[in-house]
Amino acid sequence: MSEIVGSAWKIIPQFQSRSIKATVKFYNEELSFITGGLHPDDDAPTFCSIFIGKKAAANIYFHKCSPEEFHPSKAMISLGTKELDEFHDHLRSRAKVEFAQPIKDEAWGYRQFTIKDIDGNELTFFKFLEGGNPGAD
Repeated sequence: MSEIVGSAWKIIPQFQSRSIKATVKFYNEELSFITGGLHPDDDAPTFCSIFIGKKAAANIYFHKCSPEEFHPSKAMISLGTKELDEFHDHLRSRAKVEFAQPIKDEAWGYRQFTIKDIDGNELTFFKFLEGGNPGAD
């Protein structure tokens, strides 16, 4: 059994979106994510995949929902040692990025900050304070 569960290599959170087109625009233009796909691929998509990292390591699926059904979600994304602060500074220069929590070192051993997307979904970007960080670093 340990070999079976040991074969896991990725997790993909699923968020809700009030507008897939607006979500893609925000994640591409403000956060520098890449669009992995839209469905249907027309003027009224109801699904998208966005990602960053090697082999789409940080990937989020968004499903369109009505404003009445919407519930915000949260996810954490780890970045390389120096890249976390560089990404934070980049996002600080973007007028449309709302910070829910400032960058700081936490007692549990992370340096992190949290942003909200246009729907109120939260992404916390972090790195380990000790032990090294995989990634571009």
